[in-house]
Amino acid sequence: MDIFLEQIVTRKRCALYELLFYACWVLLVLCALVGLSGLVNIVYTGADGGLGFRPLAAGMAVVFLGGAFLLWRASMRLRTEYDYSFTNGVFDVARVMNGRKRTYLTSFDVKDLRAAGEEGSGAFQTCARQSGVQIHRWYLNKETKKYFFFFEKKGAWHLVVLELNEEMEKTIFNRRYLSAEVWDGAYKSI
Repeated sequence: MDIFLEQIVTRKRCALYELLFYACWVLLVLCALVGLSGLVNIVYTGADGGLGFRPLAAGMAVVFLGGAFLLWRASMRLRTEYDYSFTNGVFDVARVMNGRKRTYLTSFDVKDLRAAGEEGSGAFQTCARQSGVQIHRWYLNKETKKYFFFFEKKGAWHLVVLELNEEMEKTIFNRRYLSAEVWDGAYKSI
């Protein structure tokens, strides 16, 4: 029997982020309009009929169109979700930005984990202090309970911190998938 579980992590307090999202889009439109007006004014016809070039208009176009592009990129990050999926012992993590752009982040087999448990535990601190470890914090709500997974992939050590719901926690922290020496002490009784 296949075991499949999926969790979508969204922000719990999203009113401020929604306000920032719409403010970014208002500023983006204003920057784009100013930048486009700068593009229109780069080349002009002089009184003698010759063509002239306005470097100030070109600079203004570059700055404001660049600002519009950066605001667009920032607005996408304000609407971020994480998708966690667990399929027969394989855990996948992806980021979805603005409800459209899905980016694969990582995948690991739970049987290959070196350590797992709650963030802030002694095992977490030990893993985080190791030299060369890459720490990935793929969660959105700071006040929620978070869990870490420590593993090696392609010659590099990774410490992934995620916010799991209760159902996902019970599915992953199960003797069927994790050996007892991998678990942090809090899960020995599960």
